[in-house]
Amino acid sequence: MIKSFFVEPTEILKDHLSLCNEVHSLLLEENTWLKVQKKIPEMAFLQKKKGIVQKLELSLSNLKKLKPEFFSPFDNSKKLVGESHAKLLQIFYLDRENEELMIKLNQPLDRQSFNRFSVGPDEIDQIHHRS
Repeated sequence: MIKSFFVEPTEILKDHLSLCNEVHSLLLEENTWLKVQKKIPEMAFLQKKKGIVQKLELSLSNLKKLKPEFFSPFDNSKKLVGESHAKLLQIFYLDRENEELMIKLNQPLDRQSFNRFSVGPDEIDQIHHRS
């Protein structure tokens, strides 16, 4: 006897949202580390990130298997998709910020504190006789 294993689409969406929250928390932790410690996170943290990427790949695989006809018009799947989307936008923004921090931390110390302009925008306007 062969059993088919079917997971409700809303359960897949809930699991994905939970994973998105986990990724977001991890990226917040990384962001705090980068800002406070001012160095790249240690290997244990990077291994943690690698593990979550594997979970994310499985979650994305499960999402790709979903078809519109699997969803009930009466469940909360639209809400879950919206929440996942919002969390993913936060993740992308935070990941980008972390990447920029890491790039900055990998630069020589004199470049880390480099400011392209030594005067403020108001002074630049005065130099060019703008009011």
